[in-house]
Amino acid sequence: MKSKIYAMVVLFVLAAIGTRAGSLRLADEKRWRPSAQDKDSIIVTFGDKTRLIIYGENRQELEKIMRYDLNALLKDLKIRLDSTAGDTTLLREEFNGNKYLKNPGDQEEKDYVRIGLRGIHIKDGDTRVSIDNSGVKVKDGDEVVASDSTYRRVGKHFRRTSWGGSSPRKGFNIALGLNTYGTNEATAGFNKDDYDLKPFGSRYVSLGYVASANVVRGKNARLHLDFGVDFSWYNMMYDGNNTIAKTDDGVEFREVVNDQGQPVEVRKSKLVVPYVNLAIMPTLSFSRSFISYISAGVYGGYRIGSYTKVRKVGTKDVDHDRRNFYIEDLRYGLAAEIGIRNFPDFFVNYDLNNLYEANRGPSVRMLSFGVRLF
Repeated sequence: MKSKIYAMVVLFVLAAIGTRAGSLRLADEKRWRPSAQDKDSIIVTFGDKTRLIIYGENRQELEKIMRYDLNALLKDLKIRLDSTAGDTTLLREEFNGNKYLKNPGDQEEKDYVRIGLRGIHIKDGDTRVSIDNSGVKVKDGDEVVASDSTYRRVGKHFRRTSWGGSSPRKGFNIALGLNTYGTNEATAGFNKDDYDLKPFGSRYVSLGYVASANVVRGKNARLHLDFGVDFSWYNMMYDGNNTIAKTDDGVEFREVVNDQGQPVEVRKSKLVVPYVNLAIMPTLSFSRSFISYISAGVYGGYRIGSYTKVRKVGTKDVDHDRRNFYIEDLRYGLAAEIGIRNFPDFFVNYDLNNLYEANRGPSVRMLSFGVRLF
């Protein structure tokens, strides 16, 4: 069974009644008997040769048997016994216990991993792990088997309140936010309205890892030098029915048309540009402040592709156009972060280079900002 409950119901019935008339007996009974270490077990005997054995990992697991209709289970077993050939020498049956619940609403919740602003919550079988502002708690059924209230959120990580020596930024990072034009200078041949972006449709996503080295250790503050690598995506959602197109001389922002050349309304039109990036961020962390850390530094990235995504109103079909669109292969800029206790960290990135090659596209620089979940 996939569940960690490991509750098993094994019935040994009609052993050694007679070899000529046929018998139903257990082969190698010891293989099915609970071992000495399985202390949380119930054995019900019926005469000398029939027994019902119920065992689980702990007392709480055994108490759950009360939620099941054992009469219905035994009736189903009798039907299977009646249909079994008379010369059967080994009977082994496995049942899905959920179908015998007295109240179907009592069916156990599926395993999950939930990550959000309220912390991290994991369910694996009957074990539950919660990491939030109140600390770390591990429950086995209804019993709390481990609890550490000395853990508190520091930046985006859960650390001991004794304030360890690592940077709060160290570890895996997931950043979600928005991207827009940090600068948008007037450029000959381009109308700003043609490539304007939707504020909440243009999203920024980053997945990465940060390593850290301690530089200065103080009583209430410490200085770290953080080194990061990440993959990020610019999702630039155009505000209107336009899309970007590549020509021999540069890019153009054209209205989306159908096969007959007639303008059509679009549900989604965006340009996606992924990068792999490296960053160096000196970080100052605090042990007793409302602000857990402040970090600022530089980053550089390399473009690993670019494509458009257009979906017209009234259809589920999505058109893609994979080209470089004269987008600069390299990006570089300034980054800053601030960590606030018991709250996601804020970040902002500003590219110092133009998005497009000179004289090939509008003179724009990208700005991204948002929160780091980890």
